[in-house]
Amino acid sequence: MLNEKMSSEFREKIIVSFISGKGAIGKSVILSLIARVLVEDFSKILIWDNDIFSPIQHFINNVEPNIRLVDVLENNLPINKALTKINERISLIGGGINKLDFNPEISDMLIKKFVELMKEHDFDIVFIDNHSGFSKTIVDFCKISSLNLMFLSDDPTSVLDAYGLTKILYKAFSINNIATIVNNVIDKEDGMEILKVFNLATTNFLKKEFPNVGIIYYEKELKKHLLYQDLFAQTKNNAEFIQNIRNISNNIINFVLKHQRVV
Repeated sequence: MLNEKMSSEFREKIIVSFISGKGAIGKSVILSLIARVLVEDFSKILIWDNDIFSPIQHFINNVEPNIRLVDVLENNLPINKALTKINERISLIGGGINKLDFNPEISDMLIKKFVELMKEHDFDIVFIDNHSGFSKTIVDFCKISSLNLMFLSDDPTSVLDAYGLTKILYKAFSINNIATIVNNVIDKEDGMEILKVFNLATTNFLKKEFPNVGIIYYEKELKKHLLYQDLFAQTKNNAEFIQNIRNISNNIINFVLKHQRVV
């Protein structure tokens, strides 16, 4: 079970949880792109696919892990066995289709394996791709994260669901290191309108406005390169879309550096 001592072990690591109230809003794709942009400055990045309902990081990154997170849990295997190389600088712990009854004990098992991996490897940055919505797993991983990145989109229900999840994390579990990111909007005006609605809800009902790390605009060509993100990031290196992802990546790191000491 997560406790204060365990949480304190991660205070000097850059761990970012990607969360959303609603699924299918591009969270996993953007996580993968941010990882690729950050390899310019960091040499050891881990993507931990924490979704044991419908994991997608292995698909996005065009790799097929021999052993996945669910296999580790089912057979109590060393977590190292599930480590899969995406490229020279990025590694993946793949999720896997859940064959277990999803209960609070699974969250404890996930945290235990996560701690095990952190003790054995000195990753510069860890990105956790969580399932959408709320669970004990979401709470436990948000507690040990340097930053919890809440995704919004132009779907009105995504804003409502994001507010609901933010309210639970902030009010019930005192998790306040939350920042927003708006994804897949047509322009800045559209993105700012979404932020305005979300911020209005949090300031009125939670008495707090959460920072925003950026707005991501719709990119038609991203669909063509979904399974070839290394190539996409390279060929679009100077394009406005990748420059924006780069700025957002810097904002994420700066947020962490501002709110905690990282060595």
